[in-house]
Amino acid sequence: MEKKKTIPLKEYLQISLWSLKVTWGISPFAAVVILSTEIVRNLRGLVNTFIFAKLIDKLISLVSNDGAEVKDIIPFLLILLVVNLAFTALDELRNYANRIVRRLANPYLERMAYEKVNFLGAQTLELPDVSNANQKMRDWLYSIMDVGNNVVRIIAAFVKAIVAGALLLKTIPLIMPLIFLTSIVFYFQRRYFFKREFDWQTNDKHLVERRRNYWIAGRLGDHTSVGEISITGAFNYLSNKFIEFFKYYNGGLMKIMKKDSVSSFFIAILSNFVMVVGYVQVFQQLLLKKISVGDTTFYMSTINNFYDGIEWFFSEIVSYRDLVMKMKEVYEFFDLKPAVEDGKEELQRFVLPPVIEVKNLSFHYPNSKRNIFKNFSLRVEAGEKLAIVGENGAGKTTLVKLLCRIYDPQEGEILINGINLRDIRINDWYKNLGVLFQEYNFYGELTAEENIYMGKSMKEMDKEKVIEASKNADAHDFIKKYEKGYKTVMSERFRGGIRPSTGQRQKIAIARFFYRNAPVAIFDEPTSAIDAESEYRIFNRIYNFFKNKSVLIISHRFSTVRNADRIIVIHEGKIVEEGSHLELLKMNKRYANAFKKQAEGYK
Repeated sequence: MEKKKTIPLKEYLQISLWSLKVTWGISPFAAVVILSTEIVRNLRGLVNTFIFAKLIDKLISLVSNDGAEVKDIIPFLLILLVVNLAFTALDELRNYANRIVRRLANPYLERMAYEKVNFLGAQTLELPDVSNANQKMRDWLYSIMDVGNNVVRIIAAFVKAIVAGALLLKTIPLIMPLIFLTSIVFYFQRRYFFKREFDWQTNDKHLVERRRNYWIAGRLGDHTSVGEISITGAFNYLSNKFIEFFKYYNGGLMKIMKKDSVSSFFIAILSNFVMVVGYVQVFQQLLLKKISVGDTTFYMSTINNFYDGIEWFFSEIVSYRDLVMKMKEVYEFFDLKPAVEDGKEELQRFVLPPVIEVKNLSFHYPNSKRNIFKNFSLRVEAGEKLAIVGENGAGKTTLVKLLCRIYDPQEGEILINGINLRDIRINDWYKNLGVLFQEYNFYGELTAEENIYMGKSMKEMDKEKVIEASKNADAHDFIKKYEKGYKTVMSERFRGGIRPSTGQRQKIAIARFFYRNAPVAIFDEPTSAIDAESEYRIFNRIYNFFKNKSVLIISHRFSTVRNADRIIVIHEGKIVEEGSHLELLKMNKRYANAFKKQAEGYK
């Protein structure tokens, strides 16, 4: 996803409309109020100056006449009061609309982001370009709100400049082209430095390093990492990496900003000179008695308003260009399609477990050319309890991801009851699938019962089955000891919450798996953090509970796989041995050697 230096007009308009559509979706009422009030409130200076001008002329007239009284200027004061009250009401209405947007924007945009990430899936998100695009999206997501605000300000500035220009046109028209030319110089200066800042921030190298260093900062601030970092003395090294990068990164930005400020100062000198020329023209009109003193103050203010409106307009145009460049990154991310295309074949929930067949499968990860599998084949019979063992990197977890269709193979096919997995609707397949990954999710922000309920959250919670699942996973005994029992939040970061041990968290995750009760069950190192006694009980329950279901178990512990109907040994992406536990021991090869070494470790 290579960054372009310029955006074609068509794409510029597409991105603009998309951003405005998002902003409108947050609150149409607030969008209308903010636009209309911003336009009107920016004419306040002109309106007030006009009233004051007429008031000054009236006062001069009254001073020159005997018998003048304060009541003669009361109408002007009443008009001024009514106008100011009207503008105050508009300000309050605008503030109310802004508060609505601030309240609604955060959850609206966060939901947009996580729904898109979930829609894309793991395979798409692991592509380097997509990973960078995801980071850019997170960096610029909230700039969507700035797009809407920027458009409002552009319209308000344009209206202000047009109204002020129309008022100057008859009296001092010569000042208008001078102000316009000065503003053009300002526009190109702002555009140049905005582009330099944007290019510096979105440079691919800076983007990657910024992401890495924010991860470092997150780790340094994560209470779960503090212990090891302190013991190993890694804090200073990691902290220095973070400090040095941002010293360099922010230093580059500071240099650009310094040059921007210096050039802006010289343009400001030119602008002030032009303004003085305008004032001289107004004073000439006064001395020629073509305008009154009140009119003089009004036209001087109008010159300021015209200049402010023109400069503001060009400034917002430059800002808008910068915003659209940022929104391009966000827009492109939200325009991405999943690398894994959904199938169209409907699949009902299985009454009986399916036959799963892997045929001539070849696969390598998107970022690698090394094949994990080459012409790999495997058949899992309906209701079979299959265990998969092998060294780290042999391809065991990769096979699970392929069966879950997190990835698609480059060659070959996976058949579910004879139907190609690519052709099946992913959500229909997932309804029949239960998977406990090595890196399982644990929801510290949820209660114990909610963590278990996540296994089948599309249906109403069955609390009896939650407890049953908890007992099967050896989790019930420690959960019931909590002061709030199953209502206890699973993190000490929340009041009344408790942080379970690593083994307890894994038991709760296994309980979630029991609660799901899917026709096809896949366990990927499910008990790595659980003591041997609990592990023995849990696996006996797994084999009994899933008696009429297909079960795939990946484990390094041979005590967990010995009761499987069949065990396959994978080495470098190939099945090198298969059979029951006893059959593999008799072969006296890779499995038997690994089993003996592990058994010796327990002596």
